[in-house]
Amino acid sequence: MKYLFFIPLLTTVLSASMSEKIFELYQKELYAQGCSLGLKEFQNYRNDEPFISLYAFSCLKNDQIDALALPSSLLNQSAEARANAAYFSLLILQKKLLLQALYDNKPIIHLKLPVSSHLLSKIFDLYLKHPQKEVFIKEYKDPLTPRLTYKLYTIQSNHHKTIAIDEYYDKILTHHHVYE
Repeated sequence: MKYLFFIPLLTTVLSASMSEKIFELYQKELYAQGCSLGLKEFQNYRNDEPFISLYAFSCLKNDQIDALALPSSLLNQSAEARANAAYFSLLILQKKLLLQALYDNKPIIHLKLPVSSHLLSKIFDLYLKHPQKEVFIKEYKDPLTPRLTYKLYTIQSNHHKTIAIDEYYDKILTHHHVYE
């Protein structure tokens, strides 16, 4: 009888331990490790929304937008989880639409989607306003911080067609993002 109590307790402790491990990696800005660990342990914690959210945010911070698809489909039990799922889904959609626009010349300027503070979402919005179809590298100024500029272009990463965004501050490259 005492073993029946021990098994759920052990599962709860392991779950908390794994969530804490991913949170610790997130706090240390080791997003790639958090995303990899989350993917590795995902099947064991598919009903643990805090774990799934931490794993998904680690993938997001590591520019792994496509890795958000599975977590966003499972986050539905709480209001916070549903908000996270909607946010992840928005970013996936914006990336896919930018891919279509850039690779297939699909017109998307007529779309109206919410805009988040995430860089990909901001660039999506800037692209809708000024697609610059005639140039390979599209350049945009941040409307709120004029010293920030961005360059959007296509790139092959791990034999997959994707997009890259470079962030510049006063013409100095500060971040290079490849959205896998």
